Amino acid sequence: MSERQWALGDELSGFQLVEISTLPEYKGVGYLFRHIETNMEVFQVVNEDSELFFSYVFKTLPSNDCGIAHILEHCVLAGSERYPVRDPFMALLKGSTNTFMNAMTYPDKTLYPAASPLKKDFDNLFSVYTDAVFAPLLREETFWQEGVRLVTDGETCRFEGVVYNEMLGDGSDHDSIVGKSSVRSLFPDTPYAFESGGNPEQIIRLDYQQFLSFYSQFYHPSNCKLFIYGNLPIGEKLAYLDQEYLKTRGSLHVHSTCKLAQRWKQERSVTFTSPMEEGQTKESSSVVLSWATSEVTDSLEVITLSTLVDILLGNPAAPLYKALLDSELGMDISSESGMSADFRQMPFLVGFKGIEADKAEQARNCILDALCAIVKEGLDSDLVASSLKRARFKQLEIPGGIPNGLRALNRSLRGWLFDLGPSATIHSAPLLEQLERKLEANPRYFEDWIQVNLIDNPHRCLVTVKGDADHQKRQSEGIARYANQIKDELGKKGLKQLALQNERFARFEQEGDTPQALATVPYLHLSDLPSTIKPNTHEHVQLAGQDLFIRSQFCNQIVYADIGLNIEDFSERELLLLPFYTRLVQMTGMGELSYVQVATKLKHLTGDFNLFVEMGSACNDKDVLILLCRTKMLCEDFEEAMQFIQRLLFEAKVDDIKQIKQVLNNYKTDFADSITYSAHSYASLCAASVFSPIQYEGEQLSGLHQWFFLDSLTEDDLPSLAVEMRALQQKLNNRKRLINHLGCDEEIVETLVPVWERFVSGFEDNGPIIAKNRSYGEVSRGEVHEVQLYRLPSTVSYAAYALRTSPRGSNEQAAQVLLGQILTGNDLWEVIRGQGGAYGVSANADVMEQMFVFSTYRDPRIIGSLSDFKRVLAKYATQSIEAKHIENALISTVGSELRPLSPSQDSILAFRRLLYGISDEFRHMRREQLLGMDSEQLNKGAQALLDLAKTEDSYVVLAGSQLLEAEKVKHPMLDRPAVRLPL
Repeated sequence: MSERQWALGDELSGFQLVEISTLPEYKGVGYLFRHIETNMEVFQVVNEDSELFFSYVFKTLPSNDCGIAHILEHCVLAGSERYPVRDPFMALLKGSTNTFMNAMTYPDKTLYPAASPLKKDFDNLFSVYTDAVFAPLLREETFWQEGVRLVTDGETCRFEGVVYNEMLGDGSDHDSIVGKSSVRSLFPDTPYAFESGGNPEQIIRLDYQQFLSFYSQFYHPSNCKLFIYGNLPIGEKLAYLDQEYLKTRGSLHVHSTCKLAQRWKQERSVTFTSPMEEGQTKESSSVVLSWATSEVTDSLEVITLSTLVDILLGNPAAPLYKALLDSELGMDISSESGMSADFRQMPFLVGFKGIEADKAEQARNCILDALCAIVKEGLDSDLVASSLKRARFKQLEIPGGIPNGLRALNRSLRGWLFDLGPSATIHSAPLLEQLERKLEANPRYFEDWIQVNLIDNPHRCLVTVKGDADHQKRQSEGIARYANQIKDELGKKGLKQLALQNERFARFEQEGDTPQALATVPYLHLSDLPSTIKPNTHEHVQLAGQDLFIRSQFCNQIVYADIGLNIEDFSERELLLLPFYTRLVQMTGMGELSYVQVATKLKHLTGDFNLFVEMGSACNDKDVLILLCRTKMLCEDFEEAMQFIQRLLFEAKVDDIKQIKQVLNNYKTDFADSITYSAHSYASLCAASVFSPIQYEGEQLSGLHQWFFLDSLTEDDLPSLAVEMRALQQKLNNRKRLINHLGCDEEIVETLVPVWERFVSGFEDNGPIIAKNRSYGEVSRGEVHEVQLYRLPSTVSYAAYALRTSPRGSNEQAAQVLLGQILTGNDLWEVIRGQGGAYGVSANADVMEQMFVFSTYRDPRIIGSLSDFKRVLAKYATQSIEAKHIENALISTVGSELRPLSPSQDSILAFRRLLYGISDEFRHMRREQLLGMDSEQLNKGAQALLDLAKTEDSYVVLAGSQLLEAEKVKHPMLDRPAVRLPL
């Protein structure tokens, strides 16, 4: 088929080819097919990319805050006509080498994307997803499980459900409320005014018939778009779609394009509240000014605004960011500041976090005055040039993180959703050139844009979000009132019917899937996977007595430089200060250069610059403890960039009191910004910290205790902190600390090595590094059953339970690695997510740290989930485990080697394997251990975990006061004081 000469108007399997687009940026060609009967469109980008990708897209416009689109997104992938299992999504996930697999609800659309480097796996994913979106079962029990259900104990009623609990958690996050409120307030006369994810107080009002009606309205093929990307034959899947799903569906006119908001003639202002823990004394308000700007269909406007965001807000030295910091009205700028291309009219937001609510007008004036000053004085030409160069760097770099197909899809939807076709907005490189031409013709192009679209634009809203200790109480009382209202309306007879309905749901959960249903889901087999590991090869040279490891690969003329500094001789206090020091080095001036000049120069010379502590346990049981500087640059900038970085490490003004104060506020707000979405990670880090010195240090440096430490610092501490910062800088200047890693194209290695040698020689030689024995020594001694509780404003919990694994490299530990995969995808998912209502649950073994951690995310329970985990683990210690479960876990674990890596990802992974002594021999041995696993060995692994838990375990919970109070009656271990987080 690929040899056929295609022409517009050609017909294939009920589709007509309506557009052919040359896509040089993607090294391919785009083919737009339209189904003749239903008008469904399929856009296929054909190129050599081995990571095959597809996504179904439906325009789904909400008309209320009930979250129907979100609940449907969950339920669509919960059983279909061909695959009538309760959760084919998780069934696939257990036995797939997918590199991306998800479903996502946006304000005006719902996406069902997946990717895999294996064609067979891609076909499996495609067949299940296709049946899911066009022929879902949408069982009432699934609606109750994933959406919301009313539960009675005979006397009282309450609501449960996965999405309901998820949005309770989301509604507990201050920054989420700020971001959503700021955007929704801009578009009150459009569907964007509604919460597509759902407001818990409205989710409970949704019924099953409304849910089914929404599906019928928006999930017709006439309202569907399919995007396919990668090395596939042209027209792949068209015959399958037409024959199996489309030819009998007919055409339906669906009103699903979000209209434009009516332009305002004057600015508006609104106020909202967010949860706050009782007793919280800090200022917990945010004030944000938001604008409705240009339409997302204008790609030049998209790149203009995204570049302006980088120029104005890209770092604390950026002019608008700096003006807000210098005003000292708040602790930092709001983390929601920036722009979004997920709306028809792009919102631009900027504002303060940690500000007094009655200073909203001052905040507004500060923002507008700063913008006026920027327009009047003009943007720094070096800053503009550096931002454009950074944009060109991003286009040149081989990306990583998400599939290339997903990036292309996101760009294409900016036009495709609004009837311009997918190729109209899929490009980015030509737009950057167009932007540069605009700037050449008008050097004040950006200033004029700010004047017209921000300063003179009355379609803006001043949004104040105030912390309120009664916020959650009002929400809980409102939900409880509605539950009582329904209870009263039901009466005794109705409550009996509700009890029977609850029993029906319990049976649905307990019965599980039949073997016949499970057999319908297509899986991979171990024979589909590669039989060998990818070797970790390097060239090793010594420069001025220090190690440089070189990994040659195609990098498209970009250099990835990793500079490691051994810090194992640091004291406890020095280590505790180091995270703050790394932030300060990146947020201060240098020599005669101001911070603004340093930030601009770094942006000009590098594609990125990061400084952080890398730490953990190595294969030889030694601790790895280094300060790692990760940077990347164009090969022609390598020498100048390395010289500049060396100067920055030696000459950064780390004793600048003003910058120290700003960095302290910036760092504190970063913790506050991340706590809700990363609370389970903080809990896991904290739970593991009692087991070894290196994990204790990891918690001290990047966990809750680092946050508490930063919170304890006051203005009185700044002078002494400046002295300590300068001492750290001087101590780090020692050549003997260096261990270096270089990732680059093979042909330029010879030109780069001499430059790196000069870099190494520029460090002083202050003698060998002698590891320090710090006072905490052996953290865990004898019997330990640690329990720690922390309070945050939330109606759901985030918890982690940690215990030791068997020794690294043992068969038992390999069994425990597989157990984590099996538990997560089977029993824990069914019991804790499906029945318990938690949004997320996982269990995994950390090979290097020899830790097994169970965690839950946005969980309405605490004790029940921990009890479920222990019960399930005990079951796996005695009962036979199905061979299919084992094979699926092996495919997911071993198949991770297939994941395509960008040069940047490959470089850091290769370096870390060197640092931690993870040899190819060790990797091969572990692979053989895994492939040799059987049920009996898994039983032994589970029993070993149970035995280890008898002497040592650790449990950490982050939750709101109400939930902690309610749960402590279920187990005495929760009957202890909970520490309030420093929000």
